[in-house]
Amino acid sequence: MRTTVYGSQHATSSSSPSAEDNPNIEDWPDSGFVRRECYPWNDNEPDRCSDGSLAELNTEMSKVAPKFEVRATDLPNLTTSGDKSKPIKQLGVFAKEDIAPGEVVLKETSLLTANNRLQDALCDACSVDLPELSTGTASSQASTVVSCEECLAVFCSQECLDQAMDMYHPALCDKDVDSLARGRKPAEAADSLYLLLLLRSLALAETQEVHPLSLKEVKYIWGDYSNADLHSTWTTPPPLSTLTAAPSANMDTAFSSMPRILPFSFSYNIVLPFHMLTKMDINIFTSFETYDVWVFNTLFAKFRGTASARLSGLGGQRIRGPEVSAVHPNWCLVNHSCDPHLKWEWGGEVTFTVREERSEWKRDDESKGRAEAGIKEGEEVLNHYCDVDLPVQQRREWAAGSLGGPCMCDRCRWEASEV
Repeated sequence: MRTTVYGSQHATSSSSPSAEDNPNIEDWPDSGFVRRECYPWNDNEPDRCSDGSLAELNTEMSKVAPKFEVRATDLPNLTTSGDKSKPIKQLGVFAKEDIAPGEVVLKETSLLTANNRLQDALCDACSVDLPELSTGTASSQASTVVSCEECLAVFCSQECLDQAMDMYHPALCDKDVDSLARGRKPAEAADSLYLLLLLRSLALAETQEVHPLSLKEVKYIWGDYSNADLHSTWTTPPPLSTLTAAPSANMDTAFSSMPRILPFSFSYNIVLPFHMLTKMDINIFTSFETYDVWVFNTLFAKFRGTASARLSGLGGQRIRGPEVSAVHPNWCLVNHSCDPHLKWEWGGEVTFTVREERSEWKRDDESKGRAEAGIKEGEEVLNHYCDVDLPVQQRREWAAGSLGGPCMCDRCRWEASEV
């Protein structure tokens, strides 16, 4: 495993180390934040804007959205570092022709899904709600439900079962790995979904014998990596002998110049992923070049801000937080705006529909208005990743947590200036 030791200090005396040299691990917080890092040794991160990458992306996009094409574009720098006045080169989706309001323009199914429900009420592959299977109420839909012959995994159709067997299920079959992250208390619901998305990525990689970061489901997702130069931003932390009773405060001083916006938990980022790999019969000591902490962190960076989540069918039960999540690689390429062209729904597949009318917001000192609905040929297609009906401050707080900085769309900049 790649390990960096920051300012370590070894005792030179033959006597027992003092308490100051051995801060109590219980004094450290359970969770915190780390840098969104594109690690220098990450050879799996492609040049996303190259001609070859765009050709590959457009081949996949044409399968789910024939009227869309992927291009390189300039986006505002949202991170907490770098020159904010300089845009950054990213990917965007553009209309190849005029598209009318109300038209369905994208349908995409993904097997990079997760659900943290204890009961198998969802398809293991696509996470669609399964129909009622009880005697007397079984429908024609229920007749298509199948299960794995070796374990208890249930699928909505033979097609989903076949895809699962080809792409990820053999690595998980009859190993009860996902139980490690299911049934968590509501405060941990989102973290458990991200962990289960990580598990599905590991299973996809193991079954297909590829590196997790080379999977087509995650390869071209941007992790909103910080562009701060480590050599100029990192400060050497103080030696252990100078630490106070609150080690985290001392380390905050050491890392205060480094933007840390990616949630980190010792349990979810280190302990549980390795526990999952062990249950998958993977030797974590000989496979560290493929399954390592930096790989987990990179995948978490890609998932946060791009994974879609919803409540599954609760049947009148109390809402416990998000219970189903998925990563749709083509969906992720459409950039965010708080005045989007599209609305989306997600069941077994995600569907984009062009809005009948755009968001209403103040455009001048006199009145509110809406942009014209529909998408013009050559225009960048804009989606929404958050609830666009929220006040601007809440929308920007969401963007800071998921995208690395406050949303800089036209609507947010205007409404923020008014506030």
